[in-house]
Amino acid sequence: MLFHEDTKTITPNAGIANLTFDPDTYKYHFSLSGNIKVGRNVATWSTPMGDYTIEGLNGVLKGTKGTCKNCKACKSSCYVRASYRYPNVIHSQAINAWGLRHAIKKVEADLTEQLENHPKVNIIRINQSGEIENDRQMAMWCRLAIKFPERKFYIYTKMYDIAGKFLDNGDVPPNFTVLFSVWHDVGVKEYEKYSHLPNVKAFVYDDGENMELPTKCYCPAYKIIEKSGKAKMDRSVTCGTCRLCIDSKVPVIACHDH
Repeated sequence: MLFHEDTKTITPNAGIANLTFDPDTYKYHFSLSGNIKVGRNVATWSTPMGDYTIEGLNGVLKGTKGTCKNCKACKSSCYVRASYRYPNVIHSQAINAWGLRHAIKKVEADLTEQLENHPKVNIIRINQSGEIENDRQMAMWCRLAIKFPERKFYIYTKMYDIAGKFLDNGDVPPNFTVLFSVWHDVGVKEYEKYSHLPNVKAFVYDDGENMELPTKCYCPAYKIIEKSGKAKMDRSVTCGTCRLCIDSKVPVIACHDH
């Protein structure tokens, strides 16, 4: 798998050419398998990261592009990149992007049915990879959160204008936490505009350089190793057990460079 910055393309492993997608029969779904970061009983939804065009996809997926727009500063260090060595990962994310772009009503209906059938899933992370692209997508996530008020929805985003529009209108329900992604001075003013709202937080990426939005509260899943100065993941901590970003009263949370 190769990232080509000059042509803004991704060349996945050859196996992606053998993967298929039928939009007429496909059932859209959250991933419920969990992983070492989010933990159990946490549903995740992902779309392709960055602004790259994915090569090797077939049928209606051919030419699918990433969903991130404000990614110039972060795409080269995005943690999602490593997972793209698995063709099925990038293929499933491309399917999700296609669904949101071309069949959003079906996506909403399928996800609603899945959550109804899985009552133990009480946390939903939107865009573990990728971004919200427009008002229609944000509106769908708000409607889903309203349908399931007893469950916690959360999203990290740099699409401040889209999130801000829904926050301004009071359309984001209280069980839906919006975390403004902040890096150096990027996103600081946007977060501060909405920092008075109880379901708005700032998630600060600390790369060891200047932090315009300092905090003493750090994600406990990544801890600095004294000798190397680098952060190492503590696999005993997951989003599902920590919940710092989801429903705590801590407004600004940082994560060490990792």
